[in-house]
Amino acid sequence: MKNRFKIYIFAALSAAFALVSCSNNIEGFETSDRMLSLTTFNAKMTDDLAFKGKRFKKMEFVLAENNSDILCIQDLYGENSKKVKIIDEVRNMLKRDYGYDYALYAKTSNEDDDLEHTSAQTIPASCSTEDITPVLSCVMQNCSDYDAACIVQNCWQSFLELPADCRNCMIGNGVEAIAGGNYQEILETCMTDTKIPAKKLKYEFDGNSGVLLASKLPMSNKTPVKLRSFGRMRTAVAANVEKDGIGKIQIICTGLSPVSETEYDGFGESWEDEQLTQIEQILAIPVEDDVVQRIILGDFDGNIAAGNISEHNPAPVALLEENGWYDPYFDVEPKEELDCTVCPDNPFVSDEAQESVPDHIFFLEKKGYEFSSGRIFLNEFTDFNKETQTKTSYSVSDHYGITAVMSVENK
Repeated sequence: MKNRFKIYIFAALSAAFALVSCSNNIEGFETSDRMLSLTTFNAKMTDDLAFKGKRFKKMEFVLAENNSDILCIQDLYGENSKKVKIIDEVRNMLKRDYGYDYALYAKTSNEDDDLEHTSAQTIPASCSTEDITPVLSCVMQNCSDYDAACIVQNCWQSFLELPADCRNCMIGNGVEAIAGGNYQEILETCMTDTKIPAKKLKYEFDGNSGVLLASKLPMSNKTPVKLRSFGRMRTAVAANVEKDGIGKIQIICTGLSPVSETEYDGFGESWEDEQLTQIEQILAIPVEDDVVQRIILGDFDGNIAAGNISEHNPAPVALLEENGWYDPYFDVEPKEELDCTVCPDNPFVSDEAQESVPDHIFFLEKKGYEFSSGRIFLNEFTDFNKETQTKTSYSVSDHYGITAVMSVENK
């Protein structure tokens, strides 16, 4: 039986938010002007999980726990029963009920001209008629039965004198393959051009993006970026916000492709390779010279080892850390307890699943700031089926959220 969770706010963050309502004034700035709060949440608002309609209704209730300046939500794909995009429905709800007057997502579709693609190619045959004529003549004159010993004894020199590509094609499987009755088949293969058709992927949900960046602060320099993706369109959206006591801050909201058991047929070498390419694309997003802090938040499908949490697909996070990015949630002592965001206690997660924290909030600048971070959006609900007289537990998502507060250090 899954444990029922009570919704709570991380204690340190509660104290930090309480400061916002105080009348403290430091160096001419209100405390709230020297502080920025952020939350990330993978809502998984797709049919991948059961009770999609009910989960959406509960999400509005669960989001009431959050009071951050910036909110990044992932996996808002598809449409509701009225053919309204889920991402637009969430955007409108955040503005109407929670004061997020500003929002950004990448407007993408399968019809976009700038989707990654390859052109049709023709790879010339390995062997030309001119190349192969000496071999043909030798075999026909000396080894009409294509006996391997005969070919080696009488025609091996002709094979060795072939151009490298042709030679490798003809005897790449050994002379026994030729002698085994495949001579004509091998010959035809090596003398035929290889045609590679053009490749342009079609994405699920008509190629729509599922990442939403919402802000209570005005946003400028908005930059939506398509990421290399297979299956579902993955994007990053960047924008600048400002606070008088901090300065200009670049926020990047994203969600990587998850490593999947589905066979990979994208433009990378594997799911893992696609994730690293996505990180490189995110790191390449332009930044203005007067930006004093950069923040990347979202679902990175993995974590390094920290506290009681074992590493899980650590490469994307490790690449960010190698480039100087800092996640305060993982700034813990070796034996410290760290709360998971994908947890066996969640009704949508297997009891045998490994506890993990794929959800992160990264800061590029650490010096001059103080950070606090915690888990948010713990929730569990019960669905009662009148026909079967059964109860089923569910959550809004198979993820919980992460929230963080950055404040300027007092000098």
